[in-house]
Amino acid sequence: MAKSFDIELAELRPKVLALTRRFFSSAHLPSDPEDIVQDVLLSLWRAKQNGTEVRNAEAWAVRATKNACISVWRKKSTSAFSRLTPADESSGSLVSGSSALDRIRESEASAILQRTMKGFSDGTIRLLRLKASGLSLDEISAITGRSKGSVKSSISAARKALIQSLE
Repeated sequence: MAKSFDIELAELRPKVLALTRRFFSSAHLPSDPEDIVQDVLLSLWRAKQNGTEVRNAEAWAVRATKNACISVWRKKSTSAFSRLTPADESSGSLVSGSSALDRIRESEASAILQRTMKGFSDGTIRLLRLKASGLSLDEISAITGRSKGSVKSSISAARKALIQSLE
């Protein structure tokens, strides 16, 4: 016997909420997980109302939650690397700070980034710049001629090194 869609949504809510909380706590970003939960469940509801066949609502909700979390993370990310461009490396300025403390933090982060990036190969730096410019893994793979898995692995390892150096 199939559950009603309302009951299925009610059962999904705690799972989506837990996933969202885990994502933002691991990313060290402040966020209201309730907003994402409501957006995901509303999106699922609308998809169902529009006649979209949703065979596995839980899998759909998990994928939509991950995508929504990543989208919020990208918008709120304060990662210094995501703002670093080739012109910025020489000047050492990442963003215009509003206070002396902000400028000091920028300067320290820039110095740490530059030291860490000196340990990266030219190919890895190129991959990071391509990703920071907003390209997808498929696009980067096509540009570089490397497999998508290789690109993903290299970017992930470099990001981990950058994060460790900034902590």
